[in-house]
Amino acid sequence: MLYTGFVMNIKPNLPNEIFWGKEYSWRMDNKVNGWLALAAVISSLADIIFAHTVSQWPLAPRAGIVLAEFLALALWARSMTHWIRGMDEMHRRITTSVVLFAVGATFFFMLLWHCLNRVGLFDAAFGTPKTGGSWDIGTVCHGFLLLVLFYGIAQAMFNRRYK
Repeated sequence: MLYTGFVMNIKPNLPNEIFWGKEYSWRMDNKVNGWLALAAVISSLADIIFAHTVSQWPLAPRAGIVLAEFLALALWARSMTHWIRGMDEMHRRITTSVVLFAVGATFFFMLLWHCLNRVGLFDAAFGTPKTGGSWDIGTVCHGFLLLVLFYGIAQAMFNRRYK
């Protein structure tokens, strides 16, 4: 009685709560993806906007920034896992497939981009960037954007199977 009265009346999580549309919930999206957004903000500030300033800092603060980014990513994985566990069986299967596809595709794309940049493809095709940097997309901020893109693509692909 206690179990059914407390646990069974909680509505299950829905995948569309964090994907733009009719059922989107800003509160749930922030609860699930807030740590990922924090990691992206830290990365964009440290690696893109203030890269020249941060590169002149001593080793300990720079290492602290990297550890803060990856701690936020670990906490995001924890919140995503907790959110997926609150779904029913069908949504859990679809969402797990979507997240695995998005993470795998992001990892593959960033690794491919890095290898192509290392052999000089982008310098040969587009010339050296005016900022004196490289064409590499190795920041958490870039990974966040790619993850969102691949999540949307995977959501559309995997949801078509069940309609």
